[in-house]
Amino acid sequence: MPTRPLFGQTILDKKVTLYEENQRLADVLDEIGRQGQFFFSYNSELLPRDSTVSLKVRKQKIMLVLTQLFANRFVYEERKNYLIISPALRRLTFLNADVNDEDGNYSVSGLVADEGTGERLRNASVYEKQQLSSTLTDDHGYFRLKLKRNNNNPFRITISKLGYRDTMVTFLQSVSVSITNDNPAYKSSLNKKNNVERTALGSLLISARQKIQSLNIPDFFAKRPFQISITPGLSTHGMFSPQVVNTFSLNLAGGYTAGVNGLEIGGFFNINKEGAKYLQLAGIFNLVGGNMTGLQIAGAGNVVLDTLRGVQLSLFSNRAIAGANGVQMGLLHNSTGHLKGLQFGLVNIADTSQGISLGLINIVHNGFYELLYSVNNMAGTNLTFKSGTHDFYSTILIRIKRFDGQKLVAWGVGAGHDFMLGSKIYISAETNVSLPVNQSWDERWIQAKILINCRISKHISILAGPALNRYSYIWNNPSAYSQYNNANDYYTQKHGKFKTSLGWEGGIAYHSVFKKEKQYDAQSNAWLVVLAATAGLNNLSSGNQLIPGTDLSLHRILGSNLGAFISCGYNRFPAVIHHDVDSDGEDYYSSAYTYIPLNGGLRYTLFRTFYVDGGLGLATRSRSYYSFSKPSSPGGINRGVSGESTFMYTLSAGFSFPNGVEAGIKKDAYKISGGVQQYALKLGYRFKL
Repeated sequence: MPTRPLFGQTILDKKVTLYEENQRLADVLDEIGRQGQFFFSYNSELLPRDSTVSLKVRKQKIMLVLTQLFANRFVYEERKNYLIISPALRRLTFLNADVNDEDGNYSVSGLVADEGTGERLRNASVYEKQQLSSTLTDDHGYFRLKLKRNNNNPFRITISKLGYRDTMVTFLQSVSVSITNDNPAYKSSLNKKNNVERTALGSLLISARQKIQSLNIPDFFAKRPFQISITPGLSTHGMFSPQVVNTFSLNLAGGYTAGVNGLEIGGFFNINKEGAKYLQLAGIFNLVGGNMTGLQIAGAGNVVLDTLRGVQLSLFSNRAIAGANGVQMGLLHNSTGHLKGLQFGLVNIADTSQGISLGLINIVHNGFYELLYSVNNMAGTNLTFKSGTHDFYSTILIRIKRFDGQKLVAWGVGAGHDFMLGSKIYISAETNVSLPVNQSWDERWIQAKILINCRISKHISILAGPALNRYSYIWNNPSAYSQYNNANDYYTQKHGKFKTSLGWEGGIAYHSVFKKEKQYDAQSNAWLVVLAATAGLNNLSSGNQLIPGTDLSLHRILGSNLGAFISCGYNRFPAVIHHDVDSDGEDYYSSAYTYIPLNGGLRYTLFRTFYVDGGLGLATRSRSYYSFSKPSSPGGINRGVSGESTFMYTLSAGFSFPNGVEAGIKKDAYKISGGVQQYALKLGYRFKL
């Protein structure tokens, strides 16, 4: 029998008159709606719209007319001026009930079947809500459930299955006294989304039995003071753990619960179907299906499928899908929907922002990015990348200048704010700090500037303004090779260790806005090329010298998450000067290395954009060197070049964004005598073939 809504019956109680002969079903429904002054709402796949029907009624209620058309196959729900047609839920029945007394406790067994067809149903959930005891029926519809005795009080068993009405069976001691429908009103669980179980991590770690239970029992949740789990499913609440919200939750390896309203600790991971409050700690990751309120800390990453109201801390990645009203601090990556707070990490992503994203790259879909070429009195060439919003943006820059015939290269970071005077004119206030690439990191340039920007087209602007510059270094001769080329003596002789000056800067910029794109579909683009720049440190280098490099790789998509690649790179290890003094004089010698690695391996994509990969291969190493002594040796300066090949491996992790940008970290290890390792940051762009 169709279920009628619990509120207003005005539509179903209205009367209509119809004389239809071999008319389309869709036209008949339209005529009923016209006479009743309402609209039908239904899935086009639910009803055969083009089938013909014949119907003759006079001043009959719409409820009776629909019953005549569809029998009892559907239920009807009124919402304002709409009548919603939905499939009727089938009914369950409980057969061969048997209750046994076992050592003072109860054992309930029986069969679960379809009331209409008699078919025995597998994977139906059978549970008792007070004791949180549950099980699933087997392939023959049979179940056996153990319960604790409760002072001979009646207890109730609920049976639930996707597509069926919930059915409750009440027992008094060992006698079954009634069977009732616990949920007579229609409530579709087909549209209930178990978002946590749909994620890659949820699919991997949550058992099939727990997923079936979630489908069968989507709306029942209980509260308990504590729970302890070894793994998901091995819990003090058993299979009912995903239906229980706990005040304290301890997961030795990992656990899956409905939520936490207090403190949750996981050795490796915590997974919550719903929300979490107020403190959540995990060795590897936290995954929350609802809102997170409070502090969330994980070794690798935190994921909140709804809104964060608090703080997320991790070593790698934080995500809050709907929004973040608080702080996200992940060294590698942070992302959210709507940002109202602070993001701090290497790469930050937000759909919209009313907060601050502080990182090397900030992708805000209502923000902008800018590529700037400029000159100033500090350097003849400045290349700058800006990203963020006009309220706050970050900058990455490279400076190139020549001193007395020597090229000085520096890199830097900074931040800025735009004062918008109009659509074409605005003022940028920026500050940055730069460190040399081919000198000692004890040198630094600090700059503050005010730039007037004028847009001359949609994407191009020119800019100019004053700049305050400050140069300083700690050593008298900060670079070892300055003993020969005197590059830094320019400052020692003329400016001293500190120099502050007023200068200028002018340039031209290309700017555009970030736009949210459809999620990258790996299956539709099987071949990819990634071109990247790297910058890192060598475990054997002295003076913290930066190692620049490039990487070109070809990727083949093998599946939804798996890919293979081959890669060729270039890394230049800067020269290291060695100076020895003894009774015979002074000896100087220097070596510089160039590595060209060729390797292949596999890449696996976790979450939506985060990847890890590894590869093996060979590398060619060339070494250039020279040496001389003071007083001069008979041979003067000795120079030479040598080369060799070596086995190597590479490991990396990072993010491959839908717009083509890739950012991450990597380790290259070369099996040379003594062992050479490079730890580097990697920034590149992905091209589709």
